[in-house]
Amino acid sequence: ERQLPGRDVVFLLDGSDGTRTGFPAMRDFVQRVVETLSVDNNKDRVSVVQYSRDPTVQFYLNTYATKGEILDTIRGLRHKGGRPLNTGAALQYLRDNVFTASAGSRRVEGVPQVLILLSGGRSFDNVDTPASTLKQKGVFVIGIGTRNSDSRELQKISYDPSYALSVSEFTDLPSVQEQLSSVMSTVLVRATPMTPTVTVERQLPGRDVVFLLDGSDGTRTGFPAMRDFVQRVV
Repeated sequence: ERQLPGRDVVFLLDGSDGTRTGFPAMRDFVQRVVETLSVDNNKDRVSVVQYSRDPTVQFYLNTYATKGEILDTIRGLRHKGGRPLNTGAALQYLRDNVFTASAGSRRVEGVPQVLILLSGGRSFDNVDTPASTLKQKGVFVIGIGTRNSDSRELQKISYDPSYALSVSEFTDLPSVQEQLSSVMSTVLVRATPMTPTVTVERQLPGRDVVFLLDGSDGTRTGFPAMRDFVQRVV
């Protein structure tokens, strides 16, 4: 089994006026997720950005090298405040300034890029283009929203609509932590080049896997290789 490359994980937190009461719960949730990452051996890197009208980087992917430093900084995060909520502008900012080599991103080395968005409302600006350019850059976006969020918008932002998670209030975030871990494991598998053995860090809840094989005339000579590949995956 091969060693997985780790992940570059960026948290984008809604720090607008509407999330003032929910912010401590968001902060706690980020802490709990970071606790599960492998930071100290430089497998996983973490960045936190807070936004409302415009984004503010709390720290970049290459700011801290230890989990302790990251957790201390997260504990000390203050709610930013401000309005309106410009999620589109924040996503664009991340693409241009955070998911970059100079800011510590290891995308060009093949390390999976993960963005976890915590949003408490509908975006004031348009999210379509910034969301699709992030996806084109290979960033796995996981959108987590509350009942005040626009679920369609979150699905559009997320790498896959199934990556969009929802809670009624930020205080209910612990209820989606298991789902988030599961999605992040999927990200590792998706981002790992296909080899006969796919290593997953934690036990997944199981999968229903369907193989659709092209059995047309044109694949007669290639069919044994397809069959062997399916065997290796199974």
